[in-house]
Formats: sequence, structure tokens, C-alpha cells
Amino acid sequence: MIPVILLKNGDELLNKIDFKIDFNYSILVLIVALSFPVVYFFLDLSSKKRVNFISILGFINVLLTGGIGVFGAMYGLSRLWFILKEGLMPLVIGVIVLLSIKRGNPLIHTFIYNEAIFKTDIINQNLENTDQLEAFDIMLARSSYLIVLAFFFSSIIQFVLAGVIVTVDPGHPDFNDQVGTMTWVSYFVVMVPSLSMFGLSLWKLVSGIKDLTDLESKEFLKN
Repeated sequence: MIPVILLKNGDELLNKIDFKIDFNYSILVLIVALSFPVVYFFLDLSSKKRVNFISILGFINVLLTGGIGVFGAMYGLSRLWFILKEGLMPLVIGVIVLLSIKRGNPLIHTFIYNEAIFKTDIINQNLENTDQLEAFDIMLARSSYLIVLAFFFSSIIQFVLAGVIVTVDPGHPDFNDQVGTMTWVSYFVVMVPSLSMFGLSLWKLVSGIKDLTDLESKEFLKN
């Protein structure tokens, strides 16, 4: 929420307090707003001591937004660069997840089937004892396709939203405000349906584990 508030009101706040600096207000506001997710990335990296490809792409996404906003204003880039970035990022993630399924190592392990949600050691041991590992892998892959659909859906909606909301080029006084609007609108228009697909994938995964292992949910789900 902080980046959204800064993007939509930063210029006005700086003008009200009569902040004087020999630097474009809009670019300064954009840099400060994007510094929050960048700092969070490094704090998360410091605490977890590991990086997955989703966090890297998220970091790149923030840098691209800043780069388009800053250098677009300097070199006259059009809004189409921002629109392409918004639509292509979830598409790239979706393609990577799809390729991971085809290679037999679905990235659902990153999104859902991980130790933060499941007692994976109990599940894996039970599957091995009952010779159900192959059936589990098939079920895991099928659940992964819902995640792929979520990212492809997000890509289409992001293209449309960015094209409708962002009507000015980087460097225009309204660019930051429109990027802020794009950010909070996408929370509802993109995140809610996409998270619903993630929820459906999780439900199918839980149901599949119960069928294959005869375990109750409380026996393999973390509290």
C-alpha cells in the first residue's frame, strides 16, 4: 500500500511541503516508492538465506518498472514498454511453470507443495510405503496446470488493464499516478481470480493426498 500511496500522492506531498531539489519530482517519487519492494526483497533474502526464481522475477519486475519510469522519461520511451512489461512478466512465469511440468519437476513445490504448508516428510514416506509415488507425481502435475492457467489469465488481464489505465508515456506528470492506479486495481482484478485458481489447485492437492495416503488433513497439513 505504501508504494501505491506514494505513486498517487508523492508529487503533491512534495509540492505542499515546498521540497526543493534539483531533480525531477516524479522520478524521485517513483524511485522511493519502488525502494520498498526492493528493500523487502533483500530483507527476505537475508532472513531465509535462499532465493527462488519467483522472488528473482519479482525483483526484476520492480527494476523494470523503475527503469521504464526513469529512463523512459529521459529517452522518450512510450507507454507500450510498460504495458508489455506488465503482460509479459506473468506470461514468462506461466511458461516456466509449464516447462517444469514437462520436465517432470513441477514448480508447484515452490508455490504450494512445500514444508510451509505440508508435512512433506510424512506424505513422502507414506507414498513410498504404499507404492503411490508415481500416482502422486501425476496428480501433482495436474494440479500444476491450474497454476499455469492462473499466470496466463493474469498475463491477459494485465495487458488489458495496463492498456486502459496507463494512457501517458513515462515522464508525463500523470505517469506515476496511473502506475499507482494500475497497482491497486490489479490487486482485485488479477489477484483475486488468480488466488482462487491457486486455492482450487491446493484443494485438489489436499484431496489427492487424502485419497492416495488414507491420511486425514490434520495428519499432513501444518497448523
